[in-house]
Amino acid sequence: MTVARQSTVGLGASCFIDGARLARSKPLRRFVWAPLLASLVCVALLLGVGYTWVADASSWVVAATPAWLSWLGHVVAALLYVLGLIVAGWLVGLIAVLVASPFLGALSAGAEREQFGTSPSYAPSVAAAVSEALRRETRKLRYHLPRLAGLLLLTLIPVVNVGAPFVWFVFGAWMLAVQFVDYAAENRGLDFAETLAVLRANRAAALGFGAVAGALLAIPFAALVVIPAAVCGGALLWRRLDAGSAERRGGIGQLRGHREARGRERPLERPQEARDTPGEADDHADV
Repeated sequence: MTVARQSTVGLGASCFIDGARLARSKPLRRFVWAPLLASLVCVALLLGVGYTWVADASSWVVAATPAWLSWLGHVVAALLYVLGLIVAGWLVGLIAVLVASPFLGALSAGAEREQFGTSPSYAPSVAAAVSEALRRETRKLRYHLPRLAGLLLLTLIPVVNVGAPFVWFVFGAWMLAVQFVDYAAENRGLDFAETLAVLRANRAAALGFGAVAGALLAIPFAALVVIPAAVCGGALLWRRLDAGSAERRGGIGQLRGHREARGRERPLERPQEARDTPGEADDHADV
């Protein structure tokens, strides 16, 4: 079964913008505040620990620098604070997504309900939802980390690494599209492979969506505002890509054995004369 192709960069970008508007709507505020508060607690702890480490490292650098190079020690100490701020800004986004992931599925479903009037019927228990969210995030890490390692090696190769910044941006956009569109697939009980199948068939739309998200997430500490918009936008992108074919395939094949699966759909009945044609029975059995 093929996945419908409706891929344009503009479609992906417009879905993110529409998602940002939707995330501010009153019916979705209760879905936004829970992940936001959980993320803020973890971010505060991260910043407290990080500041202590940077302050200790800066003090050590200043103390270890000879007196005649004291100015250099202070410069290095200042650079450590700047570096710590940049790293913290990126880590905030990562940690916010990981911590808030059990709540973001509800936000994605709420965005669909608000925009289209319907939402996925797959509704596991709270314990099952949390367990599935953690398992799925682990699966995403297994998908992303080897590719990130490959890009890191590419960055270290002379001459070739001239194009590394562009490759990093493109892959970052793809990674963000996978991350935020997947909540809509997860709400349907679909396997992570279905998310990849839909996005691979619509790469331009996925990259357009991820490019906007990536540009905004590059702003330090903007993640707490960008993530709800990206989740809502990802839900809209899933629906607008007409992912029903992937959902049906997942309902029949991918969800077998899932404890809370929506169930299999019945195959369409074929006319009797079509079944009487010699040599076609085997072909129909494979559909």
